[in-house]
Amino acid sequence: MSLSNLNDEEKNVLLQLSYFDLPGDLTGLSVKEIWEEAIRTQNNGGEVRRIKLEEYFTSDTYQNSSLAEVTLEGYQNNNPAMGGESESGFVGYAWGDKTGNAAAVYRGSEDFKNWDHFKTDWVSNGSAGIGNEIEQHKEANHFYGEFVKGATGEKLIVGHSKGGNLASYVFVNNLDDNPNGYVVNGAPLFWPSLTKEQQEALKSNKFDFIAYEGDFVHDLGFAPYVDKTVAINKEDYDDPFYPHYETSVNFSNGSFEKARQGSIFSSKDMNPEVIKFAIVYAVNGVRDAYKAALAIKNAALMVIHATWKGMEAAAKLVIDSCVAFISGLKNVTTKVTNDLISFFRSVKKMAQRFSGITVSAYHGTNVAVEPYLKVDLHRLSYYADRLEAIKRKTSALNNRIDDLYWEAGLFGLDNVLKADILTTFNTRLNQNIAYLHSVKTLLERTEAILSKKAQSIR
Repeated sequence: MSLSNLNDEEKNVLLQLSYFDLPGDLTGLSVKEIWEEAIRTQNNGGEVRRIKLEEYFTSDTYQNSSLAEVTLEGYQNNNPAMGGESESGFVGYAWGDKTGNAAAVYRGSEDFKNWDHFKTDWVSNGSAGIGNEIEQHKEANHFYGEFVKGATGEKLIVGHSKGGNLASYVFVNNLDDNPNGYVVNGAPLFWPSLTKEQQEALKSNKFDFIAYEGDFVHDLGFAPYVDKTVAINKEDYDDPFYPHYETSVNFSNGSFEKARQGSIFSSKDMNPEVIKFAIVYAVNGVRDAYKAALAIKNAALMVIHATWKGMEAAAKLVIDSCVAFISGLKNVTTKVTNDLISFFRSVKKMAQRFSGITVSAYHGTNVAVEPYLKVDLHRLSYYADRLEAIKRKTSALNNRIDDLYWEAGLFGLDNVLKADILTTFNTRLNQNIAYLHSVKTLLERTEAILSKKAQSIR
């Protein structure tokens, strides 16, 4: 059992572990030992990953897995607060086994509400999306060369989200080393910038591109090499990013529980020349290329967020501002502008597919039988009124933040987005208020029915 025959669940475990910061040099430790060291740090990795990994490592599944004898061979964390060799935000993990196989696993973009992560991961996403080589690309490639390329056995490159973009980059730039690639919800490479050989390699059986239903990150680029589409484990969710998380699917006997081959979209659903202006700048070396990439990255995030919130006017403003900015740059043709408009149209369409999703109200029929149940219905109304008051205050604050979208300008959207996400509680407040009212109504109705039955018995 080794790295050369990992199943989908085992690769997913490595992806989850990649989001945990390690306390020091832990090379030589097993996967489970790394996990045990990582969870000593509070809040490390996120609550969902901690729960899922705890279930995995305490089950018989791990003991019989290909990961049981895998050890950490290298680790690099270049987040600003981690004291790495740079502050690029790159994080990589190298794993090895006794038979000479090796794997590099790359962490994706981290919480963009944290300014350190936003200025490292998210600011460079737009540039990477149009084919520019970013610092994390260079560091990921160097990491592969240091820990994996010299392996005597098989080589595997794994990544999620932005880590998937890094894994794809390293894969296509080391084809002579004959590696295998495995990417989940990856941010696609800029297809027109790849050679014919690289494009064919991404479509080959040496590279697996997994997409979750509802994920918009892989849809924001052009990935005509999706091998498998996986159904997520929730139909109702109030976080538009939920389908993107690597933890949002279930497994059965090591394989994805619900999956189908290929993409759920045809090539006609995607624009093969997304952000086509990049070609112009890549050829002419215009300095505005990075600024333009940042503008489109900002705008795409804002359009998704605003559309999800039902703020159609704000989404339109962001799109119009971005298109006007790009159109004003040198060498931008009418066709480039039209391609950009088409790109934003697809972004809105993706966001609208899920904007109507809400968490369903509880309508249970199985209730526990108690000899005597006393509920203060007036307190339920009181709690609902308290939440209504909180909702009014947060709504007022949110409206003031929404107004900032009109004033911040294209390059001031980062901080507005950060503030908006921190104050968007109305969906959950509404769910709680509706729940309290529903419980009160249900109890009143049940009480009336029981009272009538009691009177008839008399």
